[in-house]
Amino acid sequence: MKSPPPLPQAVRRFFASRTTFEPHPEALKIAAHFLDIAASVLREANCSLPLSFTCTVNDNGSVSLLGTDLHTPASAYTPYFAPLTSGLNKAFPIGNSPWDIFKPAPNETQLLIHLVPLAFLPSDHDQLFPSLHESIRNARGVSILSAHYLYPDTESREQKNATSVVVTVAPPDAYAILPSINLISRNRRVEQMFSSSKNSQSKKCWKFGHIPTRCPSPLPV
Repeated sequence: MKSPPPLPQAVRRFFASRTTFEPHPEALKIAAHFLDIAASVLREANCSLPLSFTCTVNDNGSVSLLGTDLHTPASAYTPYFAPLTSGLNKAFPIGNSPWDIFKPAPNETQLLIHLVPLAFLPSDHDQLFPSLHESIRNARGVSILSAHYLYPDTESREQKNATSVVVTVAPPDAYAILPSINLISRNRRVEQMFSSSKNSQSKKCWKFGHIPTRCPSPLPV
């Protein structure tokens, strides 16, 4: 029998955010030492799960733990999220901006399917999911979790023949759909969707309005 495939990192990661998003002055110290503190907390709670992690702290002060065992999901540690959070706040007290309770990392991937003919799509937004779910499952054997129009305003689609739709899938299923899918008897281009806003800043060109993966600059600035 074959062993089960390794779980993606997103499935093995859980994190705690500060109540106020701001950098922590001891971020490097936390990253170096909290993984051992976490193992100690789990051992005291008689946890039988693997105790090996890597720890990172981002620019907002959020602390992430990534299980190094490739077959143990973050959800398995849910009963221990409260004592882990307590151990983190006790080891690195930060006054008025403590860490909230740990939670699993977001575990969904959004894909953008381009040039889908509007004539074959429902005008009612709520009917888009059932109309696409079966077709995508038949084409790739993947069950999507949700679906919505890239441009939800009905009037913005009135003068168009085709539109882009956004579907949500589990991360491992994204590779079954990328980079294209046969939908409504034609091959449709598919790409991963990255959210951005006017406040998003690219660390490649340093301009606002987009993220590095969508940066038009050919070279870093």
